[in-house]
Amino acid sequence: MECPFHSGPLRLPFWRRRVAWAVLLTLCLCSSTYAQGPTTGSSEGNPQVTPTQPSSPQATIDLAPKRLLNSIWTDQKAMWTSPFRMNRRQWVTIALPLAAGTAALIATDEDAAKWLPNTADQVKWSQRVSNIGAAYTLGGLVGGTMLGGWKAQNAEVFDMGRSSARALADSIIINYALKFATGRERPLENDGQGRFWKGSNSFPSGHAMNSFAVAMVIARHPKSPTWLKVTSLAVATTVSLSRWGARKHFPSDIFVGGVLGGLIGNYVATHPR
Repeated sequence: MECPFHSGPLRLPFWRRRVAWAVLLTLCLCSSTYAQGPTTGSSEGNPQVTPTQPSSPQATIDLAPKRLLNSIWTDQKAMWTSPFRMNRRQWVTIALPLAAGTAALIATDEDAAKWLPNTADQVKWSQRVSNIGAAYTLGGLVGGTMLGGWKAQNAEVFDMGRSSARALADSIIINYALKFATGRERPLENDGQGRFWKGSNSFPSGHAMNSFAVAMVIARHPKSPTWLKVTSLAVATTVSLSRWGARKHFPSDIFVGGVLGGLIGNYVATHPR
C-alpha cells in the first residue's frame, strides 16, 4: 500500500492534502509561542501562561562560545516541546488561526505565484534585494553589534548582537528541520504546484524566517534605538517579499517563515540567558 500523499491508489485530492498539511503544521507554528512566559497551573489543571516582563540579566561581555551553544540547546528544547505545554486558550487563539491562515495561503499559492509580472528584471532585482538585505544588512547588524560592543566594552550593545546571533542560529536549525521534513517544491520546479514531500526545500522561507528572527530581537531589545528597530523590521519585510518576486517561494512559505522567525526572535528577547 502506497503513501496517500504520493502517487498510488490511495492518493488524496490535492486540496485535501494541502489542508491536511496545514493542520499538521500547527505544531510547528506553535513551537515558539511559549515566548509569552513561564507556565503555571490553572484551576482547570491545564498549563497556563502568565504574562510577565522578563528581568534584564546582568549584561556581560562573554566571548566564550560555550555559553552561546548552551543557550541555543536550551532554546531548541523549549521551542520543540512548547506545544505540549499549551493550554486550550492558546490553541484556540493562537494555533488554530495560524493554521487557518496557512491553509488559506497554501490553497492559493499556485495562483498567487502568477499574480506578479514575473519578468526577467523583476526576478533578477528581487533576488539581489533579498541577498543584499539578508546577507549584508541584517548579517552586518549581528556581527557589527557584537564587534562594536566588544570594541567599546559596551555590554548592552554586545548583548544585543549576541542575542541576535542566538536567534539566528535557532532559526536556521528549525528552518532546515522543517525544509527536510516537508520537502516542498519551489515555484519554478516542475509544474509550479508547490507539492510537499518531493525532496525540495521551499517551505518555509529561510530568508523570511532568519530575517524576522534577528529583526524581532533588535526591535525588542531595551537598548535598541527607535530608528534601528524600524529599520530592522523594514529590512526583514523587504527581504521576505523579495523572495516572492524572485520566484523562490510561495506566499505561504514566506508567511510561515516570517511568523516563526518573529516568534523565535520574541522568545530569545524575552528569555535572556
